[in-house]
Amino acid sequence: MLKLTVSPIRVSCFWRGIRSFSRINSVETISLQTLRFKSSVPSPPEKRKEEPSSLTDSSFSSSSHDIAKHETKSQPPTIQEWQHMKHHVPGEAVQHNTLRDRIPSFPLQKETVPTLLPRPGVPQIGNGPGQVTFKKALTILKHKKAPELIYESEPHRLYFIASFCCAVMFTIYGLVLLEFAWFKASKEYDENEHGYDDIRLKREFAITWLLNSSLGVIALTAAYGFGKLPTRLVRRMWYLPGPIEHVRLSTYPLIPGRPTPLVTIPLNNLGRNSKARVWTGKGFYGTADALMFFFVLKEEGIKTKRWIVDRKGFFWGDGRIMDQLFGHETIAESEAGVPYDAQFAMVNAELKKQKQAMKDKYGVFWRLKMGSELVQEDVQKGANYIGKLKSSSPKNRLPPKPPTK
Repeated sequence: MLKLTVSPIRVSCFWRGIRSFSRINSVETISLQTLRFKSSVPSPPEKRKEEPSSLTDSSFSSSSHDIAKHETKSQPPTIQEWQHMKHHVPGEAVQHNTLRDRIPSFPLQKETVPTLLPRPGVPQIGNGPGQVTFKKALTILKHKKAPELIYESEPHRLYFIASFCCAVMFTIYGLVLLEFAWFKASKEYDENEHGYDDIRLKREFAITWLLNSSLGVIALTAAYGFGKLPTRLVRRMWYLPGPIEHVRLSTYPLIPGRPTPLVTIPLNNLGRNSKARVWTGKGFYGTADALMFFFVLKEEGIKTKRWIVDRKGFFWGDGRIMDQLFGHETIAESEAGVPYDAQFAMVNAELKKQKQAMKDKYGVFWRLKMGSELVQEDVQKGANYIGKLKSSSPKNRLPPKPPTK
């Protein structure tokens, strides 16, 4: 019988190796189980920073748990947060008339970014959940008991810089043209090439100056119009319900620092162009247009005025409400919202169909054939008319003469 002799040192080393190997396996198993089932208990912030989110599900679950916890947190905004938020809510911000508010920020592309949010409490028109139909929204607006904000514009800084530049340019043109007219008239007066007397020379001077200064007067008139453009820009618009509906507009003062002008106009006296729809079907409110970035409201009265409304702003409901209020259309026409370009396209398509039908019926020269038929009908009508005149003439009504013997 063989006897195995093992030293105590070797046995202890072997046992330590087995224990270390089993400890490694157990650690790996525990770590895998921890990574797998860790999503049920959120980890503290220090450990979540150490664990990569791309390799484990725990970071995603913990972040989603934090987001859900943040979303369910219902606390009113602080005063600082509300002071910042109300500048983007239509009707809540205080509109100032300082010179700084009229100077745009550079680059000018910043001024084209929308800043207004949808106004709370305004119904959304559509067929989705939480939305109402066009007729329902119009009924809600008509049954208001207090003034309702139906429009607010974005800042008009680009309008200000454009009107200022145009006003300065036309002013310079006008002054230069007036100076040239005076120079031309004075030169002819001093030279007196035709030898006119004093009275006729002064008359020729006045005529020459008036003729040459007409262009300068036109340029100065254009400069005056561009200078008064800020007083025609609509900032806010309210609908005033009542037996006689009115609309209140707020604009800019001509001189910065003055109070905000408010104008109240009867709704029947205010209308848009019959061929310039507000609704285009593009944009958040369906009012965006690639060609015209504003539309004009015309006030009929003792003195005709025009108000400029920017298409990039807040609209109550959508642009079809504006078409119904200021376009004086029926509810069905406003709800359909068919642009005039589409209407013209439909009419042209119908005409093409009719022309093609006539071409198939009469051939290539269908216009000549139809023209000849119309000429024949006119000739026949003329002959019938002449025959009626002859039959109804007094000469034909006389009794026949007796036969002569």
